[in-house]
Amino acid sequence: MPFGTVTKYDTMESTLMGDSSRQWDDSTAGSCMFILTDNTYVIDTTDATAADLTGVITAGDGAPINVGSPTLDSATTAGTTYIDSSSADFGAIVTITAKFLICIQPIVAAAYATTAKLLWVVDLDTTSSSTSKVTTAAPFAINTPSNGWLAST
Repeated sequence: MPFGTVTKYDTMESTLMGDSSRQWDDSTAGSCMFILTDNTYVIDTTDATAADLTGVITAGDGAPINVGSPTLDSATTAGTTYIDSSSADFGAIVTITAKFLICIQPIVAAAYATTAKLLWVVDLDTTSSSTSKVTTAAPFAINTPSNGWLAST
């Protein structure tokens, strides 16, 4: 299944670098979270909060999860910082149909709400605008790309 490229929302840098925000590599559990949406959402990089989204899976299999091991890697490539973390693992025996993986920064750590700030999004299946990643009673994990989710140069 073709996995799309990671696309940042326009407000990502101001969210992660703002004085009132938690930084990406904040050690607070749930400082950032992964959420899933169905195929009713259409990516718009000007979206700023989870209130701008449609089709968010908020409960049961596919409910929001904490980002694990968020790190900033500035050693791999001189002049580049990679935004990295553990894979987005929603469980070993789950039933989920999702189109997009979105990374958010909730206002209250580890608590999804529509006020959460959007960081980046990735299309889980680029075959078509309606094709989703589906799992039935099986693992559902989105592996982190080899050099992290995003790079800043």
